[in-house]
Amino acid sequence: MSKFSVKKPFTILVMVLVIIMLGVVSVTRMQMDLLPEFSLPYVLIITTYPGASPEKVESTICEPMESALGTISGVENVYSIAYENYGMVELEFVDGTDMDSVMVKVSTALDTVKDNLPEECGTPSVMELSMDMVASQYLAVAYEGMSMEELSRFVEDVIVPEFERQNGVANITKMGLIEQTIHVELNQEKVDDLNDQILGIANDAFEEAMEDLEDAKQQLEDSEEQMAE
Repeated sequence: MSKFSVKKPFTILVMVLVIIMLGVVSVTRMQMDLLPEFSLPYVLIITTYPGASPEKVESTICEPMESALGTISGVENVYSIAYENYGMVELEFVDGTDMDSVMVKVSTALDTVKDNLPEECGTPSVMELSMDMVASQYLAVAYEGMSMEELSRFVEDVIVPEFERQNGVANITKMGLIEQTIHVELNQEKVDDLNDQILGIANDAFEEAMEDLEDAKQQLEDSEEQMAE
């Protein structure tokens, strides 16, 4: 090889230049990607249930969804995790499954189970797992001196709109927010007393009506006797 290099220096020079050019072209045109794009056969469904314990989330959200979604064709495994205030159901499909058609089937199956969920539950969010989801960020919000209701309104009215205006933000999912509700519990003793008063007034009115009816009946009978004479 050394003798060839001495005898053919121009050829060796051309070969070296060609190798250098190929290396430069390869480096400049090579696409570097830490997480290359490929399809994952997984679908994730997240449903919020403010104020619910993990046990209640499991019984009222995860179990009904497992039953409805597990019958979709192509499903290999169904996993569910119940947290406080929300639950997640993960569907694993066989390799090669058309994920576009899967999303349609999942939405159809969710429509059949939505009516059986508690009214306090949020709308289930369906996500197809992909490597692009690494570009997601989870934030926790705390504000000293605020109650949970005030903090929820602050997040809804201030934090979420501010982030939605930022470039590159595709979607914001809120979890753990609560809504203030009013629970009215009546005093049963006072209700019973009021019912008794109403019932007494109704009975008195009924008795008076019956007496008037008897008087009218008696007058009618007296009139008939007089006409008969």
